[in-house]
This record gives sequence, structure tokens and C-alpha cells, in this order.
Amino acid sequence: MKRAAALGVALLALLLCTGCGSSSAATRKTTETMRISAILPHNDYGYWTMVAGGINEAGGDLPVSVKIYLPQLNYNVDQMTDLIRQQTAAQTDALIVQGIEDEGYLDALEDARQQGVQIVFVDTDVPTFGAHLYVGTDNYNAGRKMGRRLIEVTGGSAKVAVLSGAPGYPNLELRLKGLQDAVADTPGIELVRVEYDEYDALTVMQKYALIRAQSPEVDTLVCIEGTGAQTLGQLAPQSEDFAHILGFDDSDEALAGIKTGLIDGLMIQQTREMGATCVQELYRYRTKGSYSASCIYTDLRWITAADLDEEGNYEGR
Repeated sequence: MKRAAALGVALLALLLCTGCGSSSAATRKTTETMRISAILPHNDYGYWTMVAGGINEAGGDLPVSVKIYLPQLNYNVDQMTDLIRQQTAAQTDALIVQGIEDEGYLDALEDARQQGVQIVFVDTDVPTFGAHLYVGTDNYNAGRKMGRRLIEVTGGSAKVAVLSGAPGYPNLELRLKGLQDAVADTPGIELVRVEYDEYDALTVMQKYALIRAQSPEVDTLVCIEGTGAQTLGQLAPQSEDFAHILGFDDSDEALAGIKTGLIDGLMIQQTREMGATCVQELYRYRTKGSYSASCIYTDLRWITAADLDEEGNYEGR
């Protein structure tokens, strides 16, 4: 009987000890500092730099550890995929990434998600991906708003070339679709061609020259991503080449283009807000168990020369 009693006590102690260990493991994630890894496509001293700034600012205000990683080559999907796998192996708690429709890239993110890593898409969503958060612009609506501004600026009569970033990016395709739909009932607006600058300043200028040479009837250029306006504002091509240029995002160079009259206006995304919201929502998930919503759209603003101060700066940045 004594032996049986001793055995029972030992088993009870073992069960209690096992229970304590299990509880400790379950609570470790909520008691440790949350580790957030942001893998961004590049440092452009404009759009993505401001996204990174918002991420870092929010990280400094909350009890989280934030680190930003960049590929060695701008927008190199293979290198970004490797970074995702590296951070997953390092047991990061969350990944902030751009949504890119690439099989290997999404496979790496799915592997991370299956291991319990929270996935946040910023700037570009992949709606078909598993459970995740999207923070960024409503890109179809952005295209529609740009289309309405195009009608307004040109008086409803223009032959238009569109300069985009790269084919296959969902955010840009949605902007283009929104632009097309917005002008569909305005017969005086004709979208003559779409060119892709591959997010590269030299390619922007090559496409600019190509449009002038091959489509001399084009009198209006619409840039639906930031590299176009940033490059044109900096290099200041002949302003008489196009009657109107509409741009996207508020780099210093693009703002200079507004000041000189080269660019009519810019559709501004709230990039710092995007970055900060990603971190804030991840912390909310850690502490409350849910995001505010599965899709969070940040604001859009249209600015012209009237919105700049005397030095050509925009106070809303």
C-alpha cells in the first residue's frame, strides 16, 4: 500500500510538473518581446523609405523588436524569398512584406504562416493567400480617382500614355483597371498605350523617348507608380513634350516637378501611415488576438502646386 501511495504521489507530481511546463510554453509567445521582420523591395529614398520610416517609428513606440531587411538588388524576388526563409528559420513572430504573385515567394510565405508566423502584406495584397492582414491603398479606387483627375485636368480630351512599374503586380493592374473604368464613358479620353519602367529611372527616360517617337499624338502622360514622377521631376525633360503629366507618390523630385509646372498633380499615398499601421496591428493581434480588420485601406490625396508652401514642400508628408 505504501508503495502504491508513493507511486500515486510521484505520478501526480509528474502530471503537475508537465502541466506547468505546458503552460510556460503556451505563454512564452505573449510574454516575450514580439519580433517583427519587414522585408521590403528596396530603399528608394522615397516611397519605400517612408514605409520603412513608419515601421520604425511605430516599433519605437511599442514593446516590439523591429528589423528591416532589403535584397541586394532592387525588387529581386529570389533574394526577398531567401530573406523570408531566413527570418522564418530565425523564428520571427511576424513578417511585413509586399504582396508579389510569384510561386516561390508565396510558397516561402505559406511555409512561414504554417509555422505560426503572422503575415502582413503592405502596399500590394494577394487576396488568395491564406489568413493575413493587408495594409495599404485601395488600388482600384486609386486608379479611378486618377482617372477622374485626368478628366478634370485635360477637360475630358486627351490622348494618353500610361507609365506603370512592371507587369503582373496586382496593385498596378488594379490601378490601371480603375483608370480605364473611370474614363470609359468619356469619349474624348483615349488610352493609347501602356509602358512599364521596371521601377528604374533610366528605363523611365527610355520609355519617355519611345512614346514621343512612336506615338507623337500622345499629349498626356499618366504615371501610376512612383518611379515615373520621381524621375521626370528630377531630370526635367522638355515641358512642351506633353501638355499634361499626372504622377503618383510624393518624392522630393516629384514635388519639384509640380513646382516647376512639369507635373500637374500627384496622387499621394499615406506611406508612413501604412508602415506604422502594420506594426500597430501586429501588436494588437499579439495582445488582443485579432486585427482591427483583415484589410485596412489608408487614405489617398490629390495635390497640386496650390498645396505646396513657398519652398515647394508639402506639409502633409
